[in-house]
Order: sequence, then structure tokens, then C-alpha cells
Amino acid sequence: MEETMNVKRLWGLLKKNKWLIFMSTCVCVLLMSVYLYAFSVPTYQSETEVLINQSVPENTVVQSQDVQANLQLVNTYTSIITSPRILSAVSAILDDKYSIKELSNMINVSNASDSQVIRIQVQSKNPNDAVKIANETVRVFKKEIPKIMKIDNISVLSPAFYDSAMSPVKPHQSLMLVVSGLFGLVIGIIIMFVRDLFDRSIKSKEDVEAILNLPVLSMISEIKEADIQKFKNKRRKRKG
Repeated sequence: MEETMNVKRLWGLLKKNKWLIFMSTCVCVLLMSVYLYAFSVPTYQSETEVLINQSVPENTVVQSQDVQANLQLVNTYTSIITSPRILSAVSAILDDKYSIKELSNMINVSNASDSQVIRIQVQSKNPNDAVKIANETVRVFKKEIPKIMKIDNISVLSPAFYDSAMSPVKPHQSLMLVVSGLFGLVIGIIIMFVRDLFDRSIKSKEDVEAILNLPVLSMISEIKEADIQKFKNKRRKRKG
């Protein structure tokens, strides 16, 4: 019985404060929208892939040990791509627009397990720069590898391309709007409970019984001003 009353009371609180919760949610979504469209700077991403695979003469069967050797080089090549030797050359090509540290933070190198393909992703506030950095990094890497490793086994699978319709990868606008809406909802509910906690007015007979520790024998219903006026009008008509 007590649980039923608590559920009813909670439902009553939600109904009573529905506009507070609604406005809190709307305000948070509105503030996030203003931030996203007026203050946040979008980040764009470009991607290129290279294959580690030493060229072999035609009609020559690729041995499994050759593939295994290429796979073992993947981790080494992944480190070389973001090494100062490669990035300093890329920085020079870009007229030192970005430092080696900045380029290192912008470039992410990854590869799938047991794969000879290395994926190079570049994130930048400028989509043109993202594409240029990706392609120049691969070009410098491909040029320097024979000097470093004494082996030429790099092929470009897919260069990065600029697309005027590129969508930013950050911030995730839809996700952030949903999160801000949920945050506003929670804030509204918290305010609702705080207001109810400090509200000392008596709202029901249960409140009277809890405060006075006495049973309620009867209740006087609220008489609205309009009802009183109707009653007076009826009495006047009868007298008239």
C-alpha cells in the first residue's frame, strides 16, 4: 500500500512539475545548439592506406614466409610513420605550418590484426590540410623507407581525396544534443525533488497523519470562488 502511495505521489510530482522539466530540457538543448553552431570548431578527417608487400617477379609464387616477414614489419613501419624523421619532412613541405608535435597529435596510424595494410588517419580543423598531411606523410614515408630499411615494399592502396561535402567527425552534434537533453531532464527532476523536499505545506491527509500522528476523521473539500458565486446566484433567484 505504501509503495502504491509513493508511486502515486511521484507521478503527481512529475505531472505538477512537467513544465519545469520540459523547460529545463529545452534550455539545455538550446544552450548546446548555440555552442555547437556558434562557438565549436568542426574537425575533419582524411584517410589513406598503404600496403606492405615487396614486389616479386611475375609467375612467382609468394611464399608464406614472405608474408610473415611483411607482417612483422607492420609494427615497425607504424612507429616510423610518426617518427620525427618523417614528420619533420612533412612539416617542411607544409612551410612549418604545423610542428612535429602537432602533426604527431593529428595523425593516427593503425592496422588490423594479421593485415599488411596500414591505415593513416589525419584530423584537422581544415579539411584541405587533413588531406594534404595524409598524402604528404605517405609520400615521405614511401620515399624514406628504402633509405631506412634498405627495402622497397610500400604501395599506396588509396590516397586521401578532398571532398567539398566532407562532414566533420567532431563534435558529434546529434549525440551531444541528445546528451544535453538528458542532462536537462535530470536537472529538472533534481530541481523538482529539491523543491518538494523544502516544501513544508500540507498537501494530503497522509501528511497530516504523518505530522500529528493522529487519524484523519474527515476532510473539508476546497470550495472555489466560482462555486460560491453560483450558490449565491441561486439563493437570490429563489428569494426573487
